[in-house]
Amino acid sequence: MLSLFKDCLLNIFFLLLPVFVLALWLEERNVFEQLKKLLTIVSLLLAMFFCITFPINVDNDHVYDLHQVLLWIGSLYYGPVASLFLSLFTIGYYAVFGKGEWVVVMLSSFVIMFISILLMKPFLSLSPKQRVLLLFSLAAFSGLLTFSLSDISLTCFSCGIVYFVIQPLSAAMACYLKEMVEQTIGLRKRLMRAEKMEVVSHLAASISHEVRNPLTAARGFMQLLAQSQLPMDKRKQYMQIAIEEIDRAEAIITDYLTFAKPSPEQVEKLNVKAEIERVIDVLRPFANMNSVEIRSSLIPFHVFGERDKFQQCLLNIMKNSIEAMPNGGTLDVYVSIGQDEVLIRITDTGIGMTKEQIERLGEPYFTTKGMKGTGLGMMVVYRIIESMGGSIEIISEVNKGTEISLSLPLAKTVAASAKPVRSLALKGKG
Repeated sequence: MLSLFKDCLLNIFFLLLPVFVLALWLEERNVFEQLKKLLTIVSLLLAMFFCITFPINVDNDHVYDLHQVLLWIGSLYYGPVASLFLSLFTIGYYAVFGKGEWVVVMLSSFVIMFISILLMKPFLSLSPKQRVLLLFSLAAFSGLLTFSLSDISLTCFSCGIVYFVIQPLSAAMACYLKEMVEQTIGLRKRLMRAEKMEVVSHLAASISHEVRNPLTAARGFMQLLAQSQLPMDKRKQYMQIAIEEIDRAEAIITDYLTFAKPSPEQVEKLNVKAEIERVIDVLRPFANMNSVEIRSSLIPFHVFGERDKFQQCLLNIMKNSIEAMPNGGTLDVYVSIGQDEVLIRITDTGIGMTKEQIERLGEPYFTTKGMKGTGLGMMVVYRIIESMGGSIEIISEVNKGTEISLSLPLAKTVAASAKPVRSLALKGKG
């Protein structure tokens, strides 16, 4: 009995390879449907080969295997062509290598193929639970058919267990797992589609809201200019406000375009020290207005990238850091060399962030600035660094500050693909 149990488990393992393991593997590879079907049929043939090669030893005179389960699954799920190939393979294997009563195998295989062709369309229209029950019944029927065609004694207890218990239960289990895998794959696809639609809806709402506001303000001031007799100083003031609002709308659209097309268009060798100094010069008046001292320790290493986008990335990070220090503070910018990469660390002494906030950074509709922000700045930063083959690491603690580390490959060893973005929350600083 122990040997019988061991052989049954081995055959069941062979059943699971094409039904469960291969299905998950193929789904991860995004294989075309026709190629996926072909590979599945080939895997069913291999599983059938192993089932017949390592059969279940029922008694000293008879051996059996679970190839009928694979034949039912292949025929009902994959159609007449698969059923024909599987049936011919089974008959040929038994005939050539003298495995048991090949005439019985031939008759039972053709019966299974004939019934499967008749039931395939009704079977596929059933619910998953009904498919499991039907396949259980069909496997029990084919076991009874094989039992009646063979010269097996009616008193053989082990034979009865294999034909009427193990085979139907194995068929039901294999069908259940196949249905579960397909439902899981379908659910994941629907979730991915829903997430994409949600992102699109958020982006559309964000664009509509953020662009409409400055355009509405600009339109209002232009109407005032066209319809009112205003003093020259007021006209200049209104014109300046309208221009500023239009510039703000243009900046928002530019951020979205940068997110949509992050790959550098004009790649050149950039001096990290020179680019950071240029950004610091631009931001120094803004930092002075907010009582923020900028300190730097820079080294002239080189990276590959697009100058405007790299400057925009640094500008967004440093501007966020300055805004995170409403009561003043210190902004430190350090450049160092790692193993074939340039490390840029930007540290502030601002309000910091929680772990949950760090994990959501880069989402187009998430911001820590309340009504003043859209989340576009960090979204652009992530995309630019990713396009340059670099990575971002963020360490922060509430009320103690934030450190943002950018790792970029040196110009001589620029990476072909981006590294994953990592975000960490610091629990305590020494």
